[in-house]
Amino acid sequence: MNKTFVRPPGAVPSQRLGNRLLGAIADLSIANQFLLAASIVVFGLMAVLSFFTASQVERSALDAAGVAGAATMQTAIAPLLRRDGQGNFIFDERFSRDMLGLIGQGPQDERIINVKIWLADGTPVFSANEETSSQPEIFPELAGALAGETMVSRTKVDKHEYSAGEKEELLLEIYAPLYADSSGKVLLAGEIYQESVKLQRQISHARTLTMTVVFLLSVPMLSLLYLIVHRSSRLIDEQRKVLRQSLRNAIDLSIENDRLRVIANNARQDAGKLNERIVDQIGADLHDGSVQVLTLVKLRMSDMIATEDAQSSRRDALQKILNLVSSVLEELRNISAGLVLPELAGVTIQQAIELSTKRFFEITGSEVEVLRGNNMDIRLHDLSICLYRFVLEGLMNSYRHAHGNRQVVRYRFINGRLHVSVADFGSSPVLTSSKDVQRARLGQISQKRRVSAFGGKMRFFPRCNGSIAIAVLPITTD
Repeated sequence: MNKTFVRPPGAVPSQRLGNRLLGAIADLSIANQFLLAASIVVFGLMAVLSFFTASQVERSALDAAGVAGAATMQTAIAPLLRRDGQGNFIFDERFSRDMLGLIGQGPQDERIINVKIWLADGTPVFSANEETSSQPEIFPELAGALAGETMVSRTKVDKHEYSAGEKEELLLEIYAPLYADSSGKVLLAGEIYQESVKLQRQISHARTLTMTVVFLLSVPMLSLLYLIVHRSSRLIDEQRKVLRQSLRNAIDLSIENDRLRVIANNARQDAGKLNERIVDQIGADLHDGSVQVLTLVKLRMSDMIATEDAQSSRRDALQKILNLVSSVLEELRNISAGLVLPELAGVTIQQAIELSTKRFFEITGSEVEVLRGNNMDIRLHDLSICLYRFVLEGLMNSYRHAHGNRQVVRYRFINGRLHVSVADFGSSPVLTSSKDVQRARLGQISQKRRVSAFGGKMRFFPRCNGSIAIAVLPITTD
């Protein structure tokens, strides 16, 4: 069986109205929000205090009316009670006339309207307006009076049968002991109906006076607090505007810094790329120019030394020059070999590192242990050149200053970063002259600059049994 949910009429409009009201309050300034909240609190407090004061006045008036009613019963009604020979109370016409004389007595708006008398078992035995019920009933107020207490209530709450006039006028009901025997047992309880117009006026006056006093005290207090909060609200609004403007400036500055950082990174990378090309060109020029010229000079001098008519002193001088040319030629070839790049276009980073180790073997004839990490099929031409030169220069430095050490190249790719280390193990590097020290320092500086041009970091760790050069470069394939 399908059930269709029917939304109660007015449910959605009332919810929308509530949301609009909350939105309107949220759009108010802090001072106006404070004024609204404080007004609700103050006027709520005013209402609570007025009702509390009215209830206290009513309680006091009821207690006073109860005391006066009990005194009236003992002074005006109890002396009129008579008993027959069997001890029964006599409620005859004479007693009725005496009671009728009490009706209408009392101050204005506090007059007695009716008098009722109850037996100890709850049976009504007398009513001045002759409206009595023969059915006995015990209710809390009557039980209290039979127990010796004075009870006060109103006819707006049904406790027993009332006449139409008693219900309409909302009279006060005063229950009190009327007659007790020598042992203190209450044999008769009296009930007096009294006008409550004056009591209502007192309650209304007390409520009005309380609300007026609270209002007169609250308005200056609210005004002073509103001025303080309004001033603070203006200060907060001004500071909020300043903070918003500062935030906008900070955001603009951050955007500009990011833009400049990108430009600087691109410029650094372009400088690194240009530097590699220049170094490659220098190596090619050395190989094609100076090396070939010195090679021809060496050949020519060898031919001159081999001639038979050469004198011995001249022959020795030519031999020294030939040795010097050979030494310079060998050094230029080593430099040129380190500067000239192989064909690296299209190779991966892993292949570039392995090409550098092969080139080192071709130059020096020394084996290099390569520890590979995960395979990297990443093709970045300029970064491949950087890694090629870093590895080759690191191997050449360790070969020059710690010849005979075991050389190890290790690389791996971790969390978007390439870690490359060039290490040698054996004896500590030996730098025999200040020239060697200066050359080693310049080599380390060039390595750091080369790596930092691509956003990486390079560190060098000399040890007692060798050295380690580590480069960490971020890899982005975008």
